[in-house]
Formats: sequence, C-alpha cells, structure tokens
Amino acid sequence: MIFKTHCMNYTVVKKILVVLAISTLSACTKQLNTNSSDPNGVGINSLTGKDIFAQALVSTATNKTAANISTASDNYDYVQCWMGFWARNTDWAASGTQAQVENFQLPTSFSNGTWQSLYHNIYDYNYVSGNSTANSILPGASKIMKAMVFQDLVDQFGNIPYFQAGIATITTPVYDSATVIYKDLIVQIDSAILSVQASQSTPDDASDVMFQGNKALWIQLANTIKLRILLRQVPGVYAANDPFINSELTSAISNGGFLGPGQDALINPGFKDATQSQSPFWGVFGFQPGGSPGPPAVGTYYQNYNFFCANVTMLNFLDSTADPRLPQFYGQNANGTYGGNVLGSSNNSVSNTSPIGPGILQSASMPAWLMTASQSLFMQAEAAQRGMIPGIANVLYKEAMEESFRYLKVPNAVTAADQFITGSTNSLVNIGSSPNPLMTILYQKWVGNCELDPLEAYSDYRRTAYPVLNFITSSVPPGTPMPVRLLYPQSEYTQNAANLQANLGTSVQPPSAIYQKIFWQP
Repeated sequence: MIFKTHCMNYTVVKKILVVLAISTLSACTKQLNTNSSDPNGVGINSLTGKDIFAQALVSTATNKTAANISTASDNYDYVQCWMGFWARNTDWAASGTQAQVENFQLPTSFSNGTWQSLYHNIYDYNYVSGNSTANSILPGASKIMKAMVFQDLVDQFGNIPYFQAGIATITTPVYDSATVIYKDLIVQIDSAILSVQASQSTPDDASDVMFQGNKALWIQLANTIKLRILLRQVPGVYAANDPFINSELTSAISNGGFLGPGQDALINPGFKDATQSQSPFWGVFGFQPGGSPGPPAVGTYYQNYNFFCANVTMLNFLDSTADPRLPQFYGQNANGTYGGNVLGSSNNSVSNTSPIGPGILQSASMPAWLMTASQSLFMQAEAAQRGMIPGIANVLYKEAMEESFRYLKVPNAVTAADQFITGSTNSLVNIGSSPNPLMTILYQKWVGNCELDPLEAYSDYRRTAYPVLNFITSSVPPGTPMPVRLLYPQSEYTQNAANLQANLGTSVQPPSAIYQKIFWQP
C-alpha cells in the first residue's frame, strides 16, 4: 500500500536542508542545485556540513522506522508483516504493495523507494564529510552512519554500488561484491572511530541531534554496528572463534566498548505535535496534530494506524509467555481486550483487533530510534554465549530484557523484567533453566525488536532460523518459504542498466531471485 503523503520539514537546531535537489533517482546521481535555497532562505552553495547533518539523521530514522524519503511509501512494513509483528486490518483489502507482501511476490518496482532513499541518505553523509569544520565530529559521525545505511542495503539486496556510491560526478556506479563491502565497512568504522577520537568540540556539535557531540557515545555506536556486522556473518561465513572476529571485537572492547544500559541511539531535533513537525513514526502510524490513541482515541488518525493491527504470531507468543510487554506493544481493542489478524486474512473485525501500542507509539514528540540499548545488549549476550566476547551471557541477557522493558515504559521496568525472567517456567524466557540459551536470547531479541527494528529481526531469522515461524501468511500455499532478499529496483534498469546487468550476468533478474541467499546466510 502506498498511502504516505505526509512530508516532514524540520527547521530546528541550525538551518537544515530538508530535501536536496535530485537530478535523477539512480544509486548515485544526486547533486546539489546551487541555484536553490533551503526553506530557511540559505543558498545551497552556502550550506556546510552542520546545515545538513541533523536532517540526514532524521532521514535515516525516517527511512528505518516510517516512510522512505523518496516515494513517501512505507519502507519496512514488509518485514513488520513477515516477522509476525503486524497484519492487515479488516477495513482494508489486500492491494498494491500490501498484496505483493502477503503473496511473496515482490516486483522490481517494490524496491524503488527503499533503494533511492538509502542512497540519497548516503549522499547527504558524503556531503557532510566533505563540508564540515576542521576538527569537527561530523565527518567521523557521518562515516559511522554510512556504515549503518550500507549494511541495510547489503542485507536486502546483496551486491550493490559501494565504492563509487554517493559521488556526484559518477552517475552510473559499478556494483561491488557484498562480501567485499562487509569487509570494508569494518575498515571504514575503524577509520571513523579514529576521526571521532581526534575531533574537538566545535559549533558543529549543535547539529548532532542524537548524541550532542558526545564522542564516547558515537564510538560505542560505531563498535555496536561493527558487532552487528560481525555477528551477521556467524556462523555462515566465520566461526565464532575465527581470529578475524576475535581481533576486531577485542579492538572494539578496548576502544570504547558497545552501547550499554540507558544508551539508546535516539534522534530528536525538536519534534512536536504540529503539522510537519511530528516524530517520523508518529507522523506515519499515529494521529494528526491534537490526536491521540487514548484510550479512548481522540482526533483523526493517519491511515496506517487503522490499516495495521497486531499479528497473531507475536500476540499469541506474548500471551503464551505471559509477557508484561504485551500491552505496550499493542493497544486494547474496542472490547478492552487484545486481538489480531493472520497476515493475508482479515476475518477478525476491527473491533476485535489491537492497534500499535503505547510503548511504541509514545507521543508526537517522541525521539526517532535508530538502535535501542536493548538491541545492543541482546547482541552482546549472543556474542558472549558464542564465546566471541568476554562476559556472562545470562547477565547481558538480563540487562537486555531490563532495557526492553524500560524503553517500552513498562511500570517498574527493572523489577518487572527480572521477575518475568526468574518467575517463568518457559525456556524461551528463563535463560537460567533453558537447555538452549542461544535460542532463548534470539527469541527474546525478536520480541525486543517487535515494531522497532523489523529488518534486524528479519536478518536474524535468515541467519539463525529463529524464531521458528511455521506460518507466515495465508495468501501462499503452506510450506512456501519466506523470500530472503529484494529484487533490484526498476530505477536501476532504466538508469544504470549496464552495471546492473554486469552484476547479474544476465539482462533481467528473475522473480525467483528473491530466494537467492545473501552471502552471510548459512
């Protein structure tokens, strides 16, 4: 479904460029129009890195959590649905992209918005890197953000334009091997950390609407992204005790470590409950200014608040484990209870289905999330359990659960999380009694990523086969596997065909390519 027409314009912090002029929509042809000006009246040829960085961060969060910035259509709803978080509500028929999601039939047009938006974001970070104050933190921070965005591209498409990407003078970039890109992302992160370490406090810090120029937090985010890149390749590419893995993680631990308790990577340039100023997720899945989900609901909701409801896959799992986070993930229905739909079916009336809950849809001014401390700690717990880093997996798991409860605003979060773990007889909750602690960690990481980072959940599923999803959508025959990648977008066939076809080794990527594994999949 392509309903998104909501456009956000944030004139905060300093003067911020909202939308850079785009000459074409291929991977790397975005250029600045120096005859234009931003909404604050600054000519683009006068813009520096600090004028771009805040909005680049907002764009990354918008792409990740709400609607892509190129076509204003939903970006990662497909994995919200496939991973059992959301389903379609009864009021809406399956049509357009939603039908493609439910039928596992994703054409080249499906990928246009995601591809274009992520590459435009990369261009913005390149511009910041080349146009910032001497000794500024922004070039290093931009390099860290680029690594995050490039990983998201590789994890969905495989081989992509990389070394020539985001360079305005190169309009038809060549494709690079996903394996090579992953290796270079580690190199770039190490370089970014050195840049951040060498930086000094400058007026540019004001445009850092995530960490406010805090070097330690930027380094911890960089190391956490590195951990995610390395974990993604275990066990499919590397053994957990591979010397390369050990060397890189030892370096990360000795140079700042990872995001820990209370250290969410959140962006907020001054979101508020006003037209074109709401937090990205709220502005796509919440309510128009003055509205609230209540209960009872007040005002006018955006279409997606009503379009999506709880998926019975996650709802049933939360209910089966008596998880106190259920009322934070999903809201009560009209009957004061909780209900959902099967993806691909809309046989449950709207009065019986649950909307997005208050722990996710917190307020119009809520920060936009990039990575929660909970996700970081779940990754550390997995790494410790696999013997990749020192530390006690059970302790890291406990902290990850506490952080999940905290972020979702469960009352008395730490106590509630601890009691949930130790009081449960379910091995997918109580890691201390679990015969398979790794499975427990990955199942609860799936829960922790519910509605927050479905792409990470999708990547874990492809990498580890957890959670076990015996049923995904009623629109395909039983046993039909979930696609493991997106097809290259139609825009590449029209604007970068020669390089795309050289990468494919054929003129057209067949529809069946959605089942060709990403290189790190076992």
